[in-house]
Amino acid sequence: MEVILLKDTEYGDRGAVVRVKDGYARNYLFPHNIAAPRNESNLRHMQQITAQREKKIAKEKAEVQALAEKINKAAVVVLKAKGSENGQLFGAITHQQIADALNAALGTQLDRRRIQLKSLKEAGDYEAPVRLTFGVSAAARIRVEAEVEKKAEAAAKRSRKPRKKEEIAAEIEAQEKAAAEAAPPDAVPGASPPAE
Repeated sequence: MEVILLKDTEYGDRGAVVRVKDGYARNYLFPHNIAAPRNESNLRHMQQITAQREKKIAKEKAEVQALAEKINKAAVVVLKAKGSENGQLFGAITHQQIADALNAALGTQLDRRRIQLKSLKEAGDYEAPVRLTFGVSAAARIRVEAEVEKKAEAAAKRSRKPRKKEEIAAEIEAQEKAAAEAAPPDAVPGASPPAE
């Protein structure tokens, strides 16, 4: 018996016409919707489905090509990270950070797994290969800049002393006193306003 495969199997790909034993077709392939009997109606239906699938694939391929061109023509994307004066970063620029920057700059939805570049640990200009579907690739230009913290700011942060309990209590008292003076004279602290 000849059948049309509705799914990819070991006998062939979806849409292929193959010859199988009658019992195998009736008892397994047909009940599990793996195949349909070969007749003119089913052949026409399968050809329509195949044509629609090919159109969809062609449309998706054109969209991927347009995205690749958009990535290739894009301006340099700048990423900033804390680092030293000689360009060494304190940490690394990850795939996720690169993908987020590209998505923000280009208005796309790239996944971090599409970026084919190791983590960046130094400041400089890089070209990040982006692997898209259908074997299409693009190259995004990235500039990593190290934000150097000035020594005076770093020293001020280190020299900041913790506040004492007395200072905090005095500040709270001053705030409460200012709030009490600003309140109307007939209001009693802690009492709720009369209901009308």
